[in-house]
Amino acid sequence: MSRSYRSQKESVTAERRIARTADGSPQLPRIIERAPAPGDSHPIPKRVLRHFLERVPVEFIYGLSRIELRARELPLIGAPFGSYWVGERAIVLYSLPPTFQCRSLTADFRRSLNRFHAKVESHSEGFTISWPEPAIMSLWFYSFVFTHELGHHFVEQYKTKNSRIRSRNAEELVADLHAERFTDELFKAFRKQRSACRMEGVK
Repeated sequence: MSRSYRSQKESVTAERRIARTADGSPQLPRIIERAPAPGDSHPIPKRVLRHFLERVPVEFIYGLSRIELRARELPLIGAPFGSYWVGERAIVLYSLPPTFQCRSLTADFRRSLNRFHAKVESHSEGFTISWPEPAIMSLWFYSFVFTHELGHHFVEQYKTKNSRIRSRNAEELVADLHAERFTDELFKAFRKQRSACRMEGVK
């Protein structure tokens, strides 16, 4: 008897059903890059995002219609940084200035900033956040924002398989867990690359 859809792993389902390009590789979702807000940039530009997507497990991109880079609504920052549009199966990522202010920091947000060496200055109106390099801001945005929205897509795409995920809080928790997984894999790849470079230097 063949295995049912519910009993199959998400990766197996995605590998079997995803559309493929002429060379047989999985077809990536469209990336639409619109102009950022004045003074902003997109933390992960289209060309960089496509590079990241090539390394994302196929089960996370299966069913994703597009990723759209948009200008944030002025003067809002981080409200939100990104969102998942369920009805359209789309991820929307909003532009950011190189330095921005927040009135408060959640524990998860603060941990993510510390992990990626953001400079956080407190003052009477809240906090000012800046980055030592744009590339580090890009890595933070990938790990804290983009992968979280990928987690939401994963939950939605396989909700008939994983019907136990019913509440909004549970969805957020699962999205966070997937984001943490991607972040850990990113750091692991960096460590492996650094080790390889050291070995090359010894030769």
